[in-house]
Amino acid sequence: MKNVLVLNQFALPRSEGGGTRHFDLFSRLPDWSPRIVAGNRNHYSQKIFATDEPIFRLVELPAGSSGGGRSRVLSWLQYCWGAARLGVHARRLDLVYASTPHLLTPVVGWLVSKIRRVPLVVEVRDLWPETFVSAGVLREGSLPHRALALLERWIMRRAAHIVVVTDGWEDHFASLGVPPDRITVIKNGTEVSDFSVTESRAELRARWDIHGITAVFSGAHGAHGTQNGIPSIIEAAADLPDVNFLFVGDGPGKAPAIEMARSLGLSNVEFRDPIPKSELPSLLAACDIGLQTLAPLAIFKQGISPNKLFDYMAAGLPVVSNAREVLERLMTADECGRLGGPDELVESIRHVAEAGEEARATWGRRAQQIVSERHSRSAAAARLNELLLEVVR
Repeated sequence: MKNVLVLNQFALPRSEGGGTRHFDLFSRLPDWSPRIVAGNRNHYSQKIFATDEPIFRLVELPAGSSGGGRSRVLSWLQYCWGAARLGVHARRLDLVYASTPHLLTPVVGWLVSKIRRVPLVVEVRDLWPETFVSAGVLREGSLPHRALALLERWIMRRAAHIVVVTDGWEDHFASLGVPPDRITVIKNGTEVSDFSVTESRAELRARWDIHGITAVFSGAHGAHGTQNGIPSIIEAAADLPDVNFLFVGDGPGKAPAIEMARSLGLSNVEFRDPIPKSELPSLLAACDIGLQTLAPLAIFKQGISPNKLFDYMAAGLPVVSNAREVLERLMTADECGRLGGPDELVESIRHVAEAGEEARATWGRRAQQIVSERHSRSAAAARLNELLLEVVR
């Protein structure tokens, strides 16, 4: 059994609401004993959490790690200091696996790998600084942009191997001087078995207080909805009074979204607190439609691998999205719901809502089949297991 140190400030156990990619993958590796070093604050809720998962090591972080400016940078630096100490003093180590965001994490990974004389694998889950430029946070060619671009190039050229979560980023890494044989795609996904429920639908709807045709958005509420398209869902809700819209999650964009729904006087929109990942299957099973929306940012056209999409599908929900151009790499437009363009969200939701329960059930079964065949977490873990063994060899 080999030992791998996994660095990601925002990794979460299944007892938390949010992304659990690293736990789901590394807990399935047969030849590796992982230690996941994460921050002790949920990135979006900013609440401190603890876990009894033995593979987790938590670094104490200050509040404000999802905010802007100095508080965010301070959080990054504090995490890096704690992660470096844990990595340097780990009893046995065969490989370091450092995951973005942010870019300072793989810098720490490189430092630990040099001190411990083990290989470094960098996982890229978000293209920095291109995402900031696309969202209008950074100006291309500015000093911060150039500094981040240089840091990205420096990191990627020093990794023994790079793992990415989606196809479509090949040209980007070629521009950094990284050859294709040093890049492996291991997409996000899940397991249908993780979303099985034993209660009846009627029991689940009563438990979660779900009524009528309900479209659910479950996940991070990004700042002002700039990335996940929450404002477009609220605008659609105004045109679809017979459909209920449920938002489950947290983040800096939640308060503006609540205010937007209030200002429009919408009675068919509800916001709820995030729930542990372990409770998500029963909530999704009580709903009717899963909403996967994106803001029209150019960076997304290069490729995405959205966790919430696979959660909906594994739970047997038909999917509605306004990002057909991007998601058609994962499924056809009407394979398990309706994928439309940025201006077609209302009609897409209406189409699935009015299709009837039997049609939605058929789409849901097809969605589960797609997850099992193309986006299985077990298959992804098997691929990662072999890749890491190859790197240390």
